[in-house]
Amino acid sequence: MESENLTIGKALKFARHDFLNELQLMLLYMDLGKMPEARRTLLEATERMRHESMLEKLRLPKTEIWLSTFEWRHTTFSKKLHCNIIAGNRTTNDEKIADYLERLIDILEEAVDPMDEYIIHIAVKATEDQWSIQLIIEGTLVGTLELPQSDGGFEVSGVLREKEWTFTISGR
Repeated sequence: MESENLTIGKALKFARHDFLNELQLMLLYMDLGKMPEARRTLLEATERMRHESMLEKLRLPKTEIWLSTFEWRHTTFSKKLHCNIIAGNRTTNDEKIADYLERLIDILEEAVDPMDEYIIHIAVKATEDQWSIQLIIEGTLVGTLELPQSDGGFEVSGVLREKEWTFTISGR
């Protein structure tokens, strides 16, 4: 899995860089007297961090790392994450989920236009006994897509539309 190339030091460097960018944007808005924009930027950053921290409740640590570091490793996509997670015991193999997600994104990266912009909406939902991760990719996909084979332990579905592909994996 590619995330093994992302060291803890590199991850912290990326996180600090992103955080400083957000602080600088807020400061710029304040310097320009645009307090509503500064407030909106602060609230958006806080909400984004809340969803990122909620991933811990999923209790799938490799999948959590994969989701948290996605944007740093796959710069083709801009990520928007939404989580609604209730902690529970998961029976699915965590490493297989993260590996599957990585294989899926590798296939997607082969089917994108490098000159186009792509947004990936990631919705992570979990109850005490079920979980799902839904990826919705917005943008024109060139080439054909074939879902990678699942190693088992979780269900996979995908729907391809003209400028949107929805992919869901789920399990217990």
